[in-house]
Amino acid sequence: MRIAYYITNHGYGHASRNVPIIRELGRRHSDLQVAIKSDQRRCDFLRRNFASDDLRITYHEDCNEHGLVMSEGHAVPDIARMRRLVTDEIASFSQMIEREMAFLAAFDPDVVVCDIICWGLGAAHQLGIPSLLIGNFTWESMYRSFFGEDLWGPYHDLYAQASEVLWYDVHSPLLDQTLPHARTISLVSRDSDAKEVADIRGGHDRPLVFVSVGASVRLSEAIDVSGLPYDFVTTDGVELVGPNVSRLSPLMTNTPDYVAASDYVIAKGGWSSVAEILLAHKPCALLMRGANDEDDATKAILEGRGHCVAVQEEDLSDMGVVLERVKSLRPQTYDRYHDSRTEICDAIEQLAVGGRA
Repeated sequence: MRIAYYITNHGYGHASRNVPIIRELGRRHSDLQVAIKSDQRRCDFLRRNFASDDLRITYHEDCNEHGLVMSEGHAVPDIARMRRLVTDEIASFSQMIEREMAFLAAFDPDVVVCDIICWGLGAAHQLGIPSLLIGNFTWESMYRSFFGEDLWGPYHDLYAQASEVLWYDVHSPLLDQTLPHARTISLVSRDSDAKEVADIRGGHDRPLVFVSVGASVRLSEAIDVSGLPYDFVTTDGVELVGPNVSRLSPLMTNTPDYVAASDYVIAKGGWSSVAEILLAHKPCALLMRGANDEDDATKAILEGRGHCVAVQEEDLSDMGVVLERVKSLRPQTYDRYHDSRTEICDAIEQLAVGGRA
């Protein structure tokens, strides 16, 4: 089986959530060949994730999307700059589709999979190659939060060309209106390693808090947590201060190990982080990045279910208060979620068997 796999460069969560899908496909198909299309940082991240896997993967670092453009030093969108960049991106659509048609004609995949990049769908449609769109939001639904149809309509037109569409649980309600032939599945996450989890947990006698705001957010103010009765492990992007704080290397690969080892999680409210947390049954606070379709949906759905505490950047200055709120959650109610990698791989296989239009 040959798959062309388009993964947006909007953060690392989209890349991470496709790791278990590709691994499952490799387990099923000894002849699997995957061409991953993203940018250099996401491809490097995926190389690290697949370093110990016996998979035939080629990496193509020429797919860049502007995505949700954030203000420097704050977890809120820069709408004016985003408008300029999205306008330029739309103007390049025809060129990008032509380029991807040439790539697909040479690679000759059985199926094209797109995690919200729309160019691959347009190219696959023109070549008659079956395609799968999968996500919890699209750039159409995201840009509807900020702009008129002139800036979200072109994305819709390409998304509508997907052969099949799968929406993850905890998705934007707008998705249910835009592509009526889509169906909803649950969540997906990379696996944690039991030995790594035990090693992480073994180094801490106090309750452990994992803090990760993602690569696309960098908070400018330091936060003193030295007086709190917790140990903190933090990734790049948030500056916690105190002898009870450990900072992870930017090259750290598998965040599910730290989620599983922790008692509480404070994370950016991106979907992949949410999936890792909910599937591990961890009480959490989620940092929301200002008014946008993805975060609005995540907040409304998970707060409505009692499955998260939503916080803003300024709330993090008092971690003690945030963690007291998190303690009120009941993670035993997370049983509604399951890992859907099997369903996703089934859909990919069915499209591949169906062949070209």
